[in-house]
Amino acid sequence: MGTGNDLHPTPAATSAHRRRSEFLATVAALVVVLMIGDAYGATAGRAVAFAMPPNPGTQQVPAKLGTVTAIAAGDAHSIALLSNGTVVTWGENFFGQLGDGTNARRTTAVRVCAVGQSAPCSRFLTGVIAIAANRNDNLALLRDHTVVAWGYNSFGQLGDGTWTNRTTPVRVCAVGQVAPCGRFLSGVRSIVAGWTHTLAAMENGSAVAWGWNGQGQLGDGTTATRLTPVKVCAVGQVAPCGKFLSGVRSVAAGWGHSLAVVGNALAVAWGRNYEGQLGDGTTVGRTTPVRVCAVGQVAPCDQFLYAVNAIAGGEFHSMSLRGDGGPVGWGANYVGELGDGTVVNRAIPVRVCAVGEIAPCHRFLYGIRHIAVGASHSMAQLSSGGVLGWGFNGYGQLGNGTWDTRLQVTQVCAVGEAAPCDRSLSGVRSIAAGTAHSLALQPDYTVAAWGYNAQRQLGDGTTTWRPTPVQVLAPPNLVPHQGMFAS
Repeated sequence: MGTGNDLHPTPAATSAHRRRSEFLATVAALVVVLMIGDAYGATAGRAVAFAMPPNPGTQQVPAKLGTVTAIAAGDAHSIALLSNGTVVTWGENFFGQLGDGTNARRTTAVRVCAVGQSAPCSRFLTGVIAIAANRNDNLALLRDHTVVAWGYNSFGQLGDGTWTNRTTPVRVCAVGQVAPCGRFLSGVRSIVAGWTHTLAAMENGSAVAWGWNGQGQLGDGTTATRLTPVKVCAVGQVAPCGKFLSGVRSVAAGWGHSLAVVGNALAVAWGRNYEGQLGDGTTVGRTTPVRVCAVGQVAPCDQFLYAVNAIAGGEFHSMSLRGDGGPVGWGANYVGELGDGTVVNRAIPVRVCAVGEIAPCHRFLYGIRHIAVGASHSMAQLSSGGVLGWGFNGYGQLGNGTWDTRLQVTQVCAVGEAAPCDRSLSGVRSIAAGTAHSLALQPDYTVAAWGYNAQRQLGDGTTTWRPTPVQVLAPPNLVPHQGMFAS
């Protein structure tokens, strides 16, 4: 992907950009002097030269990051919610997306500062019940059902009424507010983040959105970027909308499109549709929601996608999980991210093929508990706790021990395995997908990560790309306390 204000590159251009990033990452890995530091001490931002490695005989085994209850992944950073209601982050921090008051990258986790703090922070964010990761920013839903955000804000995606990047959290303004805001968004049930826009499902069944709107992804009937939340219009409305989306169960977001599950588990979508990611059988962009067609329909559709349990948005593709445990996908399929065994874009949902199937598939994937999508790869968590992946794998983000893109479903290897893997991940509680890396919450509430690692987003203390999962580590320079680390 390009930066937030770039036009979307072609697959060839994206590949070239990634090759350049790989080269730069390799060069960076040769630098002897490492920038280290965190938000907990005076070492933040200092350069420390390592003349020789520590004595192996005196080294302690690094602690695992433990008691994690939720995970999310951005473009080149990762975020975790701990059981004590605090949040930790690691990876790229150019825009302040780690929330520790600095812009220093972190190879292991640091705590997110409290609202109003500046580095070095003495107070940290607490009372968090849910998290979401945008491309270069993050959000947290608090116990009082208000929202805070931090990181990149050049498109207003933090919702504080400004364009200012934030290295520590700020509160999201209420609908209709102008900075400096006197009222803040409340009554929020869930939050999701796209590339440069954000959505919230409200407790009253409505949905609001803010940030970049160049593709109509805010769903307010316009293409005007919004620095504070606006209400999402109802299906069939045109601006100025007189009715708004209601009965919203969940929301999801991609690069320039958004999705929601409403009413009796119907999927709706709006925004960019060049690749068919709205699933309405066309490639016409929409500034207000349209219904997603049912599998097997032809436009104009007369049957629509119901019984949706979960929905997710990738860069240019969409996925949903149906009540029968079967995932379906639509939109871009340049590198097999829809999992139907082809590279044909789909403007109407298609079913994901079963493990071992080759197009045209006769058996399809079932028994799925959760889905997650990255830029060009997709993942599914089995009810049994195993994890599957398909699509682009140039950075090892499928976790199967190879770098080969897969048009068919493949299993994610266990931590410590190498291809051909004898063991696969099992007992997984949840999954998350970033642009080119992936995360899994393990049975012991620790985190495994795999894929691209040039910006330290895997949290294993290195910048080495990993085609199989590695353990995310706890910060080595923090005194462990109950509820943060696992041995």
